Amino acid sequence: MIREAKGNMYKFITHTWNPIQGKCLHDCAYCYMKRSPQYSKPIFIESEMTTPLNGRDVFIGSSTDVFAENIPSEWINRTLNHCLEEYEKGNCSMFLLQSKNPKRFLEFINHPIMKRCVLCTTIETNRFYPDFMRNAPKIEERVEAMEDVAKQGIATMVTAEPLMQFDLETMLDYLKRCQPKVVNIGRNTRREIELPEPTKEEVQQLILGLKEFTKVHIKENGKFWLA
Repeated sequence: MIREAKGNMYKFITHTWNPIQGKCLHDCAYCYMKRSPQYSKPIFIESEMTTPLNGRDVFIGSSTDVFAENIPSEWINRTLNHCLEEYEKGNCSMFLLQSKNPKRFLEFINHPIMKRCVLCTTIETNRFYPDFMRNAPKIEERVEAMEDVAKQGIATMVTAEPLMQFDLETMLDYLKRCQPKVVNIGRNTRREIELPEPTKEEVQQLILGLKEFTKVHIKENGKFWLA
């Protein structure tokens, strides 16, 4: 079912919809979904294909990565088709698609609903911390894919959450290459998982650098770094 957005969600998102559910292939140690019961593998909820998407701006796949390598293309196509049908009915105006595997965005880039989407990836750092990021694609791969997405004229966004220790110049370069309309910065919400976090001064330097080429949104859990 479609649900109203709650918690540490993006401010512009009004609703979430999850026709594909189950344990995410990426298995990131800090994932908030690890706190909730999950299917042991991805499943497609057939009944969701009749769900009216009566929400203005809808986040598709907030509970698992819909574009992970183990998600069948058929499931993604059917999800996008339903979004298009609901948009054409006037039930919603925009969709957010977010993935740590943005190269799969390119597989569906010519689907007509993509022009009504913001495509987002997560870039927590320019480094790779295998103990925490596990099976997720490397950062450089994400950046290269987002560059290609932006060249297609599709709106892009980046989320740096949970922000981890980074190298300022490289991090800024990576984020700029994604050509994001906005960069969201957030902190690890699972405080029982100790991540290598940057200092307040480092985050403030990052924000200053970002403001030279894009908008910056500090999520509620990231305002700790501004105090």
